[in-house]
Amino acid sequence: MKKWVLLLAVAVIAILPLSMQAQVNSYFPEIWKDNPQLHTTPSTDAPYTIVDYRMVRDFNVSPRDKAQATSHYKTLYKNIKVNTQRAADSLTRLVMSMEPSEALRGLRIRVIHPGGSVTSLNEQVRMIEMDRERKAIVANNLVLEAGCEIEYELSLKVQYDYAGTDYLQSGIPCNQLSFVLIAPKTLDFVVKPSAGLPALQDSITDTNHYYQLNMQNMPALPTSDLYFYLPQLKRIDFGLKHAIEGKDTVRMTWQKFGEDNYIPFVAVSKAEYKQLEKELQKWPFLKQRIPVPQMIYLVEQFIKSNYRLVEPSETGETVDIISIIRNKQAEKADFTRFINAVYYMLNIHTQVLFTTSRDSLLMDSQLVYRQLPTNVLLYFPGLQQALAPTEMNTRFPCYPSLWTGIPALRCRDTLVAGESKVLTDFIQTPAPPYTLSNITTEATLRSVTDPTWEVKQSFGGYPASNLKTAFGGTGSTPDGRLQVYNAILPFEPGIRKPTEVKAENEVFNNRSLDKPVLLNSTLLTTSSVENKNNSIVIHVGPLLGGNMPVDIPLPPGDLPVQITFPYYQEKRVIVPLPAGYKVANKEDFSAEISDKGADPALGFKMRCEQDGNQLRIFVLEWYKQTDFSGSSKAVFGQLLERIHTLQQQDLILVKE
Repeated sequence: MKKWVLLLAVAVIAILPLSMQAQVNSYFPEIWKDNPQLHTTPSTDAPYTIVDYRMVRDFNVSPRDKAQATSHYKTLYKNIKVNTQRAADSLTRLVMSMEPSEALRGLRIRVIHPGGSVTSLNEQVRMIEMDRERKAIVANNLVLEAGCEIEYELSLKVQYDYAGTDYLQSGIPCNQLSFVLIAPKTLDFVVKPSAGLPALQDSITDTNHYYQLNMQNMPALPTSDLYFYLPQLKRIDFGLKHAIEGKDTVRMTWQKFGEDNYIPFVAVSKAEYKQLEKELQKWPFLKQRIPVPQMIYLVEQFIKSNYRLVEPSETGETVDIISIIRNKQAEKADFTRFINAVYYMLNIHTQVLFTTSRDSLLMDSQLVYRQLPTNVLLYFPGLQQALAPTEMNTRFPCYPSLWTGIPALRCRDTLVAGESKVLTDFIQTPAPPYTLSNITTEATLRSVTDPTWEVKQSFGGYPASNLKTAFGGTGSTPDGRLQVYNAILPFEPGIRKPTEVKAENEVFNNRSLDKPVLLNSTLLTTSSVENKNNSIVIHVGPLLGGNMPVDIPLPPGDLPVQITFPYYQEKRVIVPLPAGYKVANKEDFSAEISDKGADPALGFKMRCEQDGNQLRIFVLEWYKQTDFSGSSKAVFGQLLERIHTLQQQDLILVKE
């Protein structure tokens, strides 16, 4: 059965007893009744229904909690109805995750049974420690039945955070939901519902400012391999705009974020400069006259190959560039500072980008959320390309593909009246041209009586980067290398028998990513050719359409299709025509599908041509962007259908 959103998988480090605290400042006294009644809900096919979901963010904090850096109280109320016995049997524990900045303030949780009885779950609750300093509250050993309701109210203290996101949608439908942010009049917030949500109700009393949203019937959001789930969930983002402290007004700006975070990445002392100058004299490739893009690549390749990225020092010692050179290691911030300093010494101008990822939340220039941008890029404005200094498995101009094409805060310095100033603005993170990420396959059949294929494959850009990472990791052993081959060679592993496989340029080296990874193989596939009385059937579908499943429904409604990175793919299949035979279904290998316009964003072309005694089938696919909506989404669907058909197509030769 599917793992529903409330059944979160957790990596348990330790299980700690949870000291239940008295519930304080309940915002929902009208809900939590001593003798609760089950809700009447419409019939549904969903295993679970969220009957009621309420969220409160209250920035009125007691002096004691404020002294302990508590920024606000977060309170969640949820009522979950179990609709079927199968769903009841599968739900044996309920997990309520917490962020690192959150601490338990109070909790009450119970089950309301169909007969009207109520079971408290307080004694079945424990705290679980997870990775990345996160914790979760878990109600264990649940014994449920169809028609029951699980009800809980969770109150948390949140430290430091004056910005955040509350998700109103999940994989479970919700009948009724509400959100309210309460702030004293000294705090002014930007509160933004995502597209498709009702407008906020904004009101002010003598003491507080209220931002509220209420709605009914929030549908479940289904998962799909064709879009990133988290960014598509309906949500509310909020961030502090300014705060009044006495006679002063403190404004929250991305400019201040840039000033706080940019300088540590670029500051270099005179002693560090002199030591780095000596060190660079030892790097042999720096003595050559090399174009700037290649020099950027070689510097990154050299540093990531000869210096280790380590966890932050537990001693809290400051690591300078001198010690980095001596020890050949650094933690993230200093690793970034080191590689940036090298480019500075080489007169290669850089800027710093702070960003997120396409599978998470994107930055908003109008809403300051300081905890959001956790990814750092070095940007080369002259080339309009970037690299990820601490991602050890990427090389210029490729960096994690999910960081491309999204908003980023750009930081750089300039002199104003002889004084250094930090300048900030928002730009889109750059993406390498789609032509860099190319995949080509040429497969030649020896003869219709010898079902052996000579296959040449090449991979550039992001595909090359991914393969180099695989070969450098699991592919460094014979068994691991076989696993990599099995993932990229044509035909299913059980159908083909490789008699020879050779790889070239398969690990990161001094050859940049425009030089492809090459794979030459000889594959015996006895089942790929069938000789019948009057015809020869050649199963070319797996060669032309690949083995990946493409019979995937498009995302519903206005949800876009999203792919990991733009790329293009070419496939050529060469089949010798035996004397006295012709192609019976040549028209099956002719197709043209593309988006409208002079420069189609995506497309698919296929043709079949005879050249003497050889038959050549050519297939071209291209995707020039990562997101497809509207007419482009419809074309993407047509393309998937055609590839699915192609995967099952045979080439039929008949006697003339």
